[in-house]
Amino acid sequence: MKTQKSVSARRIIIALALTGVITIPVVCLQAQSSESSEEALSIETLSQEDLREAFAQIKKAQGQRLEGSWAVTVTPVVPPGVPQPRSIRAYATLARGGAYIGSDRNRLAGIQHGTWAHIEGHEFAWTFVNDVFDAVGAFAGTHTIRAKVTLIGKDEFIGVSNGETRDAAGNLTSNRCATVRGQRITIEPLAPQCQSIPLPQ
Repeated sequence: MKTQKSVSARRIIIALALTGVITIPVVCLQAQSSESSEEALSIETLSQEDLREAFAQIKKAQGQRLEGSWAVTVTPVVPPGVPQPRSIRAYATLARGGAYIGSDRNRLAGIQHGTWAHIEGHEFAWTFVNDVFDAVGAFAGTHTIRAKVTLIGKDEFIGVSNGETRDAAGNLTSNRCATVRGQRITIEPLAPQCQSIPLPQ
């Protein structure tokens, strides 16, 4: 009988193989067991439970790839002949569990709150809403953004979005499309002159 440890290791190896982390055929995998020297693994010998768990691990791993903070460039899409508006710089933080918090450089807009989800493969979607204010700070309506993006590698995404603006009474005032491109915000080293500063006591 297999130990729980060997079964868990077997399932992890299967999941890694199916995600491409281990690039050898599944039929050639070998798992070390505490009760047997070697156990050959193959697709034919896997139970439905093994396969379900492996694919669940794959989906979970894929779904976590968009977590983190991003600098986003939003470029409005306009009809032919219409002058191209300038792109907008925005920032987005996507947390595990589906929380979305963002902001952009429009001083008349409030903080963006929403949710994101993994669709399949490298595709993700989100929806967020933020309050809009007039020049004197009074509430002027809401702005809702829906986006669908594709992750490229691990530090970039591209996609399309739909921005819907409503006035304070809830009436639709604009409904526009845009393209989006995101770059992951990564940890950068301290400036050389700061690295030797002693820590405060």
